[in-house]
Amino acid sequence: MNRIKMLSITTMAIVYVGIALTMTDAMAQGLSKIDKTKLVGSWALVSANVTYPDGKTVQTFGPNDGFVVFEANGRFVQALLRSDIPKIASNNRNTGSPDENKAVVQGSLVFFGTYTVNEDGSITRRAERSTFSNLNGTDRDTIITSLTADELKLRDPAPTIGGAAEQVWKRIR
Repeated sequence: MNRIKMLSITTMAIVYVGIALTMTDAMAQGLSKIDKTKLVGSWALVSANVTYPDGKTVQTFGPNDGFVVFEANGRFVQALLRSDIPKIASNNRNTGSPDENKAVVQGSLVFFGTYTVNEDGSITRRAERSTFSNLNGTDRDTIITSLTADELKLRDPAPTIGGAAEQVWKRIR
């Protein structure tokens, strides 16, 4: 009896370990094997939230406050523009007041350049030009946490305003 019981326990342990190893391998492949063709296209912003080191989370941009386009040739453009940016009273973008200009800068970020999809499940974007000129000529690494036919989730460990950012995008049809 003991022999049969021990054989059963051993068999079950081997089965459980095998299942765990298969699931771990599948999960690792899911994040590290990003199909670039699934990324190519136009995406509309659903949400962008930043979590600061103190644990406070702020929604920096909301639904339809931005878009990103990834082209098959390795080029991209991303534009984030808050819907509540005030109008410039003078109706001339060169003569905005300091407060109006501050609201525009804090409520928008546009940049474009080239991108590569990395084996570790991240995207490296090289900014050629940006409304935040500190990005010009720099590489930005963003982690793809989920990519389906209709949804893209990104994690930026070092956004331009500090903390860590989570973005959700929906494919534009």
